[in-house]
Amino acid sequence: MTTRRPINAGDGRAGDRRMVSIDVGQVRSSGFALVGRGRELDALVAALTDLPAVVLLEGEAGAGKSRLIREAGALLSVKGGPRVATGLCHPLREPLPFGPVLQALGAAVRWLPANTTLPSQAIPLVLLLPGLEQFMGDYRPSEDGSFHRARLALAVRTVLEAVPGDIVLVIEDMHWADDATRELLFLIARDPPENVGLVFTYRPQDLPRAQPLLGKAYRRPLGVSGTDIALTPLTEADIAQLVEGVVGPVFSQRLPRALHRRSGGLPLVVEEDLLTLCERHAQPGPHPVEQDLAALAASPAPRSLQEAVHERLAGLPAAAIRVVEAAAVLGLPAEEEVLARIAEVDEEESASAVTDALRVSLLHEAEPGAYAFRHVLAQQAIYDQLPGPRRRALHKRAHRVLREQAHPPLVHLAHHSKALGATETWLREAEEAAREAAAVGDDGVATQLFTAILKEPKADPGLRSRTVLALAEIAHKATDYLASLELLRRFIEDPALDTESRGRVRLRLSGILMNHAGDPRGIDELRTAVQELEPWPHLRIHAMVPLIIDERTQTPREIDQWIERAEHITRGTDDEVVQATLEGARLLLLSRRGDPSVYERLEAMDGHSPDPEVRRQRWVALYNVAVHAIHRGEDARGEALMKELVRHTENGVNPSLECYARCQLLQLAWHRGQWEGLEDRFKRLEAAFPNICAVEVVQALVLGSLACSRGQWTAAMEHLTTAVTAAERNSEVAQSLRAAAALTELQLARDETQAAWKTAEPAVGLLRHAATWPRTLGLLSAAVEAALACGLNEEAERLTGEAEDNRHDRVAPAADAELLTSQGLVLRERAPDLAVERFLASRDAYQLIRRPYPAARAVELAALATAASQPDTSRAFLRQACDTYSTLGATFDLARCERTLRRYGPARSSRGRRGYGDALSPREMDVATLLAAQATNRDIAHALCLSVRTVEHHVSRTLQKLRVSQREAVAAALAAYKENNPAGSGRT
Repeated sequence: MTTRRPINAGDGRAGDRRMVSIDVGQVRSSGFALVGRGRELDALVAALTDLPAVVLLEGEAGAGKSRLIREAGALLSVKGGPRVATGLCHPLREPLPFGPVLQALGAAVRWLPANTTLPSQAIPLVLLLPGLEQFMGDYRPSEDGSFHRARLALAVRTVLEAVPGDIVLVIEDMHWADDATRELLFLIARDPPENVGLVFTYRPQDLPRAQPLLGKAYRRPLGVSGTDIALTPLTEADIAQLVEGVVGPVFSQRLPRALHRRSGGLPLVVEEDLLTLCERHAQPGPHPVEQDLAALAASPAPRSLQEAVHERLAGLPAAAIRVVEAAAVLGLPAEEEVLARIAEVDEEESASAVTDALRVSLLHEAEPGAYAFRHVLAQQAIYDQLPGPRRRALHKRAHRVLREQAHPPLVHLAHHSKALGATETWLREAEEAAREAAAVGDDGVATQLFTAILKEPKADPGLRSRTVLALAEIAHKATDYLASLELLRRFIEDPALDTESRGRVRLRLSGILMNHAGDPRGIDELRTAVQELEPWPHLRIHAMVPLIIDERTQTPREIDQWIERAEHITRGTDDEVVQATLEGARLLLLSRRGDPSVYERLEAMDGHSPDPEVRRQRWVALYNVAVHAIHRGEDARGEALMKELVRHTENGVNPSLECYARCQLLQLAWHRGQWEGLEDRFKRLEAAFPNICAVEVVQALVLGSLACSRGQWTAAMEHLTTAVTAAERNSEVAQSLRAAAALTELQLARDETQAAWKTAEPAVGLLRHAATWPRTLGLLSAAVEAALACGLNEEAERLTGEAEDNRHDRVAPAADAELLTSQGLVLRERAPDLAVERFLASRDAYQLIRRPYPAARAVELAALATAASQPDTSRAFLRQACDTYSTLGATFDLARCERTLRRYGPARSSRGRRGYGDALSPREMDVATLLAAQATNRDIAHALCLSVRTVEHHVSRTLQKLRVSQREAVAAALAAYKENNPAGSGRT
C-alpha cells in the first residue's frame, strides 16, 4: 500500500520548512532519476545505434553501470532500436561452460521465429542451450563433450544473425568472468555480427593485475563502432538533483552535502541512503531534516553501503533476518525451502520471511522461484557482520542441505567446507568439483579450483601431482599459449613435483612451444623430457617421437635414429596408443620423402578405435601426410585428406588440428589461383584461432606473395619479413624455405639482385642440410634465378644438378616442375631451344596439378626465350601468360608481360582506344588498387612498368573518377565503387 508521509527538506530555519509527500512504493517500483550520467548515456545510445558495436563500460561497484544500460535500452526501444539480452558473471558459480554468454543468448533465442532453421554452424550450442534444438532441422550435435571456443564463437554468431532485427548483448561484471568466457567473448568481439552490439561492464580495480578485460589486448576492428565509458563519482550538484527528484525542491544543500560526503559520490550508496530515509519517513510522526542530518552525522563518513543495508535489515522480523543471513552465507539463488532449512525457519514463517526480505529490496527473485541478494555488496555487508559462531553454523547447515540435493552443487559444497576450516573435506570436494568442471568443458572453474588446491600447504603430494597434470592438460588445450607457458614453467620449477609428473608437464610445455608458439626451444624441452621419463618407457615414447619434426638442427640420419630408438624400446608391446604414435611418425617421414606407399599405410591406420588417443594419432598422421602432399605438389590428394581432417575435428574435438588444416586449405587456394577474398578468409581464420604461429606464418606468406604479384611493395615486404622471422622459430624447415623463396622473388622483381642472393643463399644451405629435395617450395627456381642475376652461373648449375641427382623414386610433382623451370633458366643463354622445352614442360606440369601462377611464369619465360627466333610464337606465349595474370589479378606481372608484348609486337587489336567515361579503365583500376594499398607514385610506376609522369596523370584521373581529393580516401571510395559497379570492377 502506498504511504505518503511528509519529509522536511529545509535547513531548519523559520520560514524554510516545507512538507513534501513521498510515494515510497513509487520510488521502489520506478527507481530514482538518472543524474550526472547524461553524457555517458548519450555516448552509449549513439554507439548502440550504429551496429556492429563494442562498448566497454567501467566503474566501481555501485557506480550505476547496470542502471545506465537499462536507461539506454529504454531509449533504444522507444526509437525502435535493438532489443537487449543480458548475461551475468558471478564470483562463485557452478560449472557451466560460458554461462554468462549462454544466459544472454538464451534470451535472444526466444526471439527466433518459430519457422527458423539454423545452419549446421550452430550445432556446438545445442548441448549447452536448451530450446535451440527445435531450430536445428535434421542436424544433431556431436556426442563429444568438449566445447571449442572458436566453434562456439561461430555458433553464437550464427544464432545472433538469425534473430530478426538488432540485438544488444550485455555481459555484466566481466571482472568475474572465467578465462574460457573471456576468450569466447574476445573471439566474438573481434568480428561481431552486423546486427549486434556488445556491452561489457566491469570494475577495473577488481580485474586480475595486468590482465586486459577480454584476456588479451583488444582493439575494435575496422567497421565496428563503439566507445569506452568510465563512470566517475557523482558531484554534490548531481546528488542535489537526485534528492530533489525524491523530496522535491531542496532549499538547503546540507542534505545533499551530507549524502555526498557519506557516499563518496557512489550512486548506489546515495540511493541506499535515500531508500533508508524513505523508510524512516514512512513511519508516523514528523521527521525534520535536522534529525536526518544528526543520524547521518552519528555514523562514520563516508557512509558505507553496509550501514545502509543493516539499517534496513534491523527493521525486519526475526525470521526474515535469519533468511537474509542464510542467503548471505549461501551465496547463490535458492528456493524458499532451501533458505528456510538453512535459516531454521519453519514452513509457516518462511513465506512471510522471504516476502519481508523482498519488500525491503534486500533480496529479489533472481530466477523464477529462486531468491538472492540484489547485489553482491549487500550480501557482503550482511556476511561480514555475522558473528563467527553464527556464520559457522550457517555454513554447516548450508553444506548439509546442498549435499542432500539430487545434484549437489560441488563448487559451493567446497566453498562451505573451506569456510568451516575442514581442509581435508575441502580438498576432496574441490578436486571433485574441478574434475566435474573440466569434464563438461568449463576450464575456467576447473582452473580456479585446481589453482586453489595447489596453494593449500596441506595438500598431499599425490593430490598435488594430479592437480598439476590436470592443469597441464587444460593449458595444453588453451589458445592463449602465453599464459599456458607461464603456468607450465611454474609447475616445472616446483621442487615438490615428482619426476614423472615433471616429465609429463614438460612434454605438454614442449608441445605448446613447438605447435602454438613456433619456438625451437620446445626441442630442448623434449630432449629433457626424454631423460626425465626414462623409467616410464611408454611415456618416454611420446617425448621421443615428436623429435622427428626437428629438421633444422638434426640431419635426416639423426631423425631416423629417434624412430629406431623408439621401436627398440617398445618392441613387442601391444599398446595401441604407442603403436599408433610410432606409425604416425613413420608416415611423417615417408610423406616428407615422397614415398608412394604412404597413402596405403595411412589407410590402414585405425580411425575408428574406441580409444580417443588412437583416433587422435591417426588425425595427426592425416594432417602430416596431407601437408607434405601439398608441399610436394600432390594437391588433389592433400586437399582430400585436409577436408577429411576438418570433418573429424570441426566440432571442437581437436581445435589445433582443425586450425592447421583450414590454414593449409587456404594456402592451397592460393596455389590454385583462387585469390579472390583470401585476405578476408585469413582474417576470419585468425579471429577464430588467435595467436597460432602456423596461421601467422602461412597468412604472411600468402598475403606477401599476393602483394608482390600486385606490385604492392611495401605491404609485400612487411608480410614476407614477418614470414621469414616467424618461420625461423619452427623446427620444420618448409616455411623457412617458402618464405625465403617469396622474399627472393620480391627482391628480384625490384631488381635488387644482390639482396635476392643474400636472402636465398642461407636458405639453400638449409635445403641441403635437411635434404628436402622433394619439397623445394619455390626456393630452387628463385635461388637459381638470383644466382644467375649475380653472375654465379656455376652455383646455379650445381644447385640444379643436386636437385636432379636427388630425384630418386620420389613422388614430387611440384618439385619436378620447379626443377624444369630451373633447368630452363640455366640453359636460357647457351641453349635457348632446350630452355624453351624445359619451360613448356614446366608449364604443363604446373597445369596438371592446377597451379596457374607458376605455369604462367614458365610460359612467360618461354616467350622471352623465343622472342628473337620465333616472334609470333613469343607473342602467343605472352598473350597466354597475360590472360592468366589478368584472371588472377596479378597486376604487376600483367603489366610486365604487356610491356614485353608491346616491345615485341603490335597490340592485340587495331581498334581505337575504348572510352570509359566516368568509369575506371582497367589501368585506372590497377592504379586505384595500388593507391588503396598506400603505394607511392614510384611504386606504382615500377609495378605497372610506366613512367612516373604517366602515373601522375593516371592518379589524377583516378582520384577524380572516385570523387576524392586525398589518397588516404581511395580505399573506402574504391570499395564503394566496386560495390556499385560489380561488372566494371575488373579488367576487360
